[in-house]
Amino acid sequence: MKSILARAVAGFAVLGLLAGFVTLDSRSTPEPLQAAPSSTSPLDRVPADVGLFAHFSAGNLWDHPGIAELRKLYAKDLEKMLAEVEKETGLRPEQIQSATFHFPKFPQGDGDQRLFVLQIVTKKPYKRDTLLNGFRIGEPAKDDVIPLEQKMVVHLTSDTQFTVLHESLLEDFKKGPKATDGVMKDAIAAAKSGKNAFVAGLNPSQLPAEIFDNAPEELRPFLPLLRSKSIMLQAHLDLNISAEVRFVADDEAKAIESERAFNLLMKLADDGITSVVKDEKADEELKALFPTLLKLQKIVQGIKAERQGTVVTAKASMAADPNLAKPILNLVLKPMAASARIRSSNNLKQIGLALHNYESAYGVLPSAAIVDKKGKPLLSWRVAILPFVEQNNLYQKFKLDEPWDSEANLPLSKTVIKVYQLPYEEPKKGQEHYTHYRAFVGNGAAFDLIQGFKLIQFTDGTSNTLFAAEAAEGVPWSKPDELEFDPQKEMKKHLRFEKNNVCMILFADGSVRAVSSKLKEDILKLLIQRDDGKAIGDIE
Repeated sequence: MKSILARAVAGFAVLGLLAGFVTLDSRSTPEPLQAAPSSTSPLDRVPADVGLFAHFSAGNLWDHPGIAELRKLYAKDLEKMLAEVEKETGLRPEQIQSATFHFPKFPQGDGDQRLFVLQIVTKKPYKRDTLLNGFRIGEPAKDDVIPLEQKMVVHLTSDTQFTVLHESLLEDFKKGPKATDGVMKDAIAAAKSGKNAFVAGLNPSQLPAEIFDNAPEELRPFLPLLRSKSIMLQAHLDLNISAEVRFVADDEAKAIESERAFNLLMKLADDGITSVVKDEKADEELKALFPTLLKLQKIVQGIKAERQGTVVTAKASMAADPNLAKPILNLVLKPMAASARIRSSNNLKQIGLALHNYESAYGVLPSAAIVDKKGKPLLSWRVAILPFVEQNNLYQKFKLDEPWDSEANLPLSKTVIKVYQLPYEEPKKGQEHYTHYRAFVGNGAAFDLIQGFKLIQFTDGTSNTLFAAEAAEGVPWSKPDELEFDPQKEMKKHLRFEKNNVCMILFADGSVRAVSSKLKEDILKLLIQRDDGKAIGDIE
């Protein structure tokens, strides 16, 4: 379900980013945002007492001449990302009229993050048979409801609106909001006006008490802002990008505290930008953002909170300029090695966490392979940890007493598991189910073909023992095909060093490190072994 929200909204986020930096042709005037009729607006389904609310009016922004300029400039990279969004959701951002999100109650604990409502309105009727196809669990729509994973559902609200929400919220959503008067009333009205491209509201009274009780000392001066009765942000786009944030306090004394806290926040933001742009050791990617940061700093320096009674307001405005957006879009859309390394590192961290959770559940780590009674390898350890990478349904379908490529298992083996995919480049056709995350096996390595080890058996230390790494050769993820460890042979050739000569390695403590191609062979062999007792030198 984590991926549902991330990918389903990814296209909408890119649309917002592009819109935020659009250049307006002096010969053209932007189309005004149109408010949806109140009888059909998803905003009528948002109770006025919700914990968190956000509304984005896409309207005709996607076709705006300025956005078209940026779309043309980043056509290849943008198209690749949007194709992925369309594959998973059945929609592209240019088809979206608006997106409305709210938490009925602000999340207080684990699992609450799924108790949200996301309403999507399309410009034209959408295709029901392809909607969110990438996230279905195989069941057809019943009473206009499509079941997803982890008790999430899609409600086919109308021909031009669908809603993603937790099943426990469905009945109340169908009935409509009970509360029409509350702290979010003004934010909802601002969204309904059609004047704003984006509106967000927060009900601070629903924030967890821990935020205030356990706040670090350096954050305490800003707590008066979070003690407001309500907080609203609205952004408008015409010849300029204009934004306004408003804090409503319970009384004037608290409003004065909020005014001081906000102005202090802007002063610290100003100082923070100064320290960043003066950092001579900053990497080139960050330096590319310096012109944008300097423009932003001038805006920050001009922002000053003003109080009228119990209401504190701060406004900002800037000329829309795509040149400011380019370095940001480069970071977001360009397939840079650093970005891919981060994604690969996250994949390995999830794999490491899954291995630790497996050991907690079964008392030992998985063996390198699931084997038959005669010790013949059938399936990879990556199959064994499927329940711990949110793939339990897939795991239950595997015949664990059959090979990975049996008639029953092969279709399952061709399932694309994102956490097992290497993110540096698009996989070759027919190899979408391949993985490069492989482990060394045997002769004292972390994995043995037959038996699984306990972490306490890693006497060299879990932070000094290699769990898995980016391998030079990819294999089907369910295939029990790992890297045989032989202390007498070269092992470094089995690692995949990306163009910048870096290989991501997962250690048994769950950490991930980037090692360079200068890594010495003898050091690598010591890292592979879990209990050789030898000291390890510097890792290049």
